[in-house]
Amino acid sequence: MDSSKGSSKEGGEFSDSAEFHESKSDDPKLQALQEYHLLPASVKRRVRALKKLQHETLKIDSEFYKELFELEAKYDVKHQLVFKKRRDVVSGSIEPNDEECDWPTDDDDSCLDNLSERLKSTANVTKEANNEDPQSEIKGIPDFWLKTLQNISLFDEIVQEHDRDILKHLVDIKCVLHTGDSPGFTLEFYFSPNKYFTNDVLTKTYYFNYEIPKDDPFSYEGPEIVRTVGCVIYWNPGKNVTVKLVKKVQKRKSGGAKRTVTKSVREDSFFNFFSPPAQGMCLYF
Repeated sequence: MDSSKGSSKEGGEFSDSAEFHESKSDDPKLQALQEYHLLPASVKRRVRALKKLQHETLKIDSEFYKELFELEAKYDVKHQLVFKKRRDVVSGSIEPNDEECDWPTDDDDSCLDNLSERLKSTANVTKEANNEDPQSEIKGIPDFWLKTLQNISLFDEIVQEHDRDILKHLVDIKCVLHTGDSPGFTLEFYFSPNKYFTNDVLTKTYYFNYEIPKDDPFSYEGPEIVRTVGCVIYWNPGKNVTVKLVKKVQKRKSGGAKRTVTKSVREDSFFNFFSPPAQGMCLYF
């Protein structure tokens, strides 16, 4: 055998190893894989043992999330009693007594002092406005849920100007939890009679999965929303704010005759929320 060839082979192996070290990626994950590749077999074996232990902790996490949801459902019964009272106050079906109103007023909040002073300097607030007639015709808290949604960033981003008048008819929002074989929850939006649609309630249901993904177990971060189900909104004629009619003039190829075609185009609206996305959407919560 040619000694120069043998030296070349040994030198080549050394060179390849050195080149491997020098070509380490700036990507931390890729770098970790490269370092793992260089580990002795005995160390790799121990790493596999650690991965199996980590998988055991994920199983415990999955059990924890299941029991946590069951506990949440248990206490939700108490929540609903409070939410019923809230709905009654908002709608004006009951008037809270003095004890129920025993809570610091906005004027007692030092954080609002500066804002109050600025408002007083720019607004013409009269004593009559501050001391309104107790027999006022205003019932409950007008536009409570519209204002609530406007202060939730997730919803405020999708509420359009043409949605606001409809949302003034929103009288309550409920979250119904589902346990058992199909865990999840349903958001229920209750509306007073209005000129826009005939539904009394609009719903959207979310289903989630506790199982650890078999193809990528270490990506598990908790329950995963795997499916959503919306509802059909029964719009009154000409009141559907989720679509707009666009008229387009078309010219025939022969003869030059023209015709006007009306086409429905999707419009940005809060009420698109009730149209579920394509199946397979996954979100962590």
